[in-house]
Amino acid sequence: MDKQKILIVDDSEMNRDLLVEILKNQYDIVEANNGAEAITILSQQRKDFSLLLLDIFMPEMDGFEVLTYINKYHWDDNLAVIMISADNSPSNIKRAYDLGAFDYISRPFDSTIVHRRISNTMLLYARQHYLEKIITQQFHEQEKNNKLMISILSHIVEFRNGESGLHILRVNAITNLLLKKLIQQTDQYVLSETDIALISTASSLHDIGKISISSSILNKPARLTDQEFEVIKTHPIIGAKMLQDLPTEQQESPLVSVAYEICRWHHERYDGSGYPDGLKGDEIPIAAQVVALADVYDALTTERCYKEAYSHNQALKMILRGECGAFNPILLQCLINISDMLETELKNVAKIQPTPQNIRNMIEKKNINGILDRNKDPLSYEKTLHLLYTDPLTGVYNRRYYDEHFVNQQDIENMVVIDIDNFKSINDSYGHYVGDCVIQKIAKTIVSCVRKIDTVIRYGGDEFIIIFCCIPSDLFKKRLKIIRTSVNMLEFDECPNICVSISMGGIYKTDNPIKLFKIADDFMYKDKK
Repeated sequence: MDKQKILIVDDSEMNRDLLVEILKNQYDIVEANNGAEAITILSQQRKDFSLLLLDIFMPEMDGFEVLTYINKYHWDDNLAVIMISADNSPSNIKRAYDLGAFDYISRPFDSTIVHRRISNTMLLYARQHYLEKIITQQFHEQEKNNKLMISILSHIVEFRNGESGLHILRVNAITNLLLKKLIQQTDQYVLSETDIALISTASSLHDIGKISISSSILNKPARLTDQEFEVIKTHPIIGAKMLQDLPTEQQESPLVSVAYEICRWHHERYDGSGYPDGLKGDEIPIAAQVVALADVYDALTTERCYKEAYSHNQALKMILRGECGAFNPILLQCLINISDMLETELKNVAKIQPTPQNIRNMIEKKNINGILDRNKDPLSYEKTLHLLYTDPLTGVYNRRYYDEHFVNQQDIENMVVIDIDNFKSINDSYGHYVGDCVIQKIAKTIVSCVRKIDTVIRYGGDEFIIIFCCIPSDLFKKRLKIIRTSVNMLEFDECPNICVSISMGGIYKTDNPIKLFKIADDFMYKDKK
C-alpha cells in the first residue's frame, strides 16, 4: 500500500531533519525550505499530498502568507495544514486557525505527540471528506433535477425570444467562470462552491419574464420603438413576480431566492443607470451583477434577429468602454482575466447543447425523481414534451421540433416555406395584439389545408415551414394553391380592414433538409418579388 505523502515547510534544516526522522517510516516526505518553494511544489502536485506541516516564521514567504494563498485558491479543500512553531502565543495560534489551519504543534517536538496529532488530523480529514462527498453527491443529484426542470422552462422562453438554444448554457458557463475568478481575485464577496453552483443554475431563469412579452416584439428584426422598449423593460419585474407567486415553501428555497435576485436585477447597472429599480453599486446583489455581465457578453458575441455577432475582441472593447452600461470594476477585471479561456469554454458548451431529444432521454432515464414517470403519469410526461415542441402562440410545432426531428436527417420529402407579406406594417399600423391574431389565424388556416400526416412548423417570426409526407406531385401543387387562396380570403373581426397575403416557395423532392430549405426559401423570395 502506498504511503501518504507529507510536505514539510521550514527554513531550519535541523527542524526538518527531526520531523523526517520521526515520520519517515510511516509517510513519504517532501521538504521545502521556505513558503515560496512550498507554493511552487503545491501548484504542481498538491493532489499528491495528504498533509502540510508549515512553519510560521520563514524568509521570502512566511507561514501565514502561505495559508492565505492556500485559502484564497481553495487548495485546503483537499489538503490539511498543521502549523509548527516554537511561538505559542494565543494571537498566532488564533490567526493560524482563522486562516484555515487544522491543528498546531509546538516545538520542541515530542515524537508521540507529532504522530498522534498527524494521524488524528488525517483521520478526521478523511471522515470529513467522506461526509462531504456524500452530501455533495446528494446535492449534485438534486441539482441535476433542478437543471433539467430549468432547462425545459428556459428552452420555452428561448424559442419565444428568438435566441440561440445555446444562450442559457453560455450564460451559465460565463457566470461560472466569472464567479470562480471573482473569489480568487477578492475577498469582498464570500461565495462557496455551493453558492457558485447555485448562482450558475439560477442564471438559467434570468429572462423567464419574457414568456409574457409578445413574440412580435421579442423577434422584431428592426430597432424597437420607445414604446416597444418600455414593454421589453417590464420582463425583469414579471419574472420576479412569477417566482414571488410560488408557494411559500418554494420561495424559501435558496435556488428560488437567488433566481429572484437575478430575474429582477440583471438589467441594473453599477452607476445606477439600469432598470427596473435604478440600483447602484453593491445595492445590486452580486449574483445579478455577474449574470448581467455574462448576458451582455453573450448577447454581443452571438447573432440575434436584429444584429450580427461581434467578435470576442470587439465585445470586450465595447464592454470595457462602457457602451453596454457600467459594470463592477472588479468584475470587468475578472472578465479580462478569463478572456483567454472564454472562447475555448464556449466552444465546448456548443458541443453539449441540450436538445429536446437530450431532455427526452434524461426524462426517460431519471424520470425526474418520479415527477415525470412515463408509465406512472403519461399525461404529465406528454404535456412536458408538448411544451418543448409547441409554439405557444400558434399551437403548431416550433423551431426546436424542426431542429431535432428534421435537420439531422439524411433525406426528407417535399418542403414548403411560407412568409406573411408586409407583416411589419400590420404590427406598426394596428399593434402587436392584432399582429398576434393574424399569425394565429394564418397558422390555423394552414393546418386546416394539410393532412394529418403532414407537419406544420412556425420557423420563426412570421415564417412557417410545411413538410409533406408521401404526397403525389399533383396533390402537392393543389394543396399550395388551396393554402394561398384560403389565406387571401381571411377576414379578421379585430380589424375588418386588414387584408393579408403570403409568399410561398415549395420544392417537390427528397433530399437533405438544409438543401431543401435553401431552395424553397429562394423560391419564396422570388414569389414575394
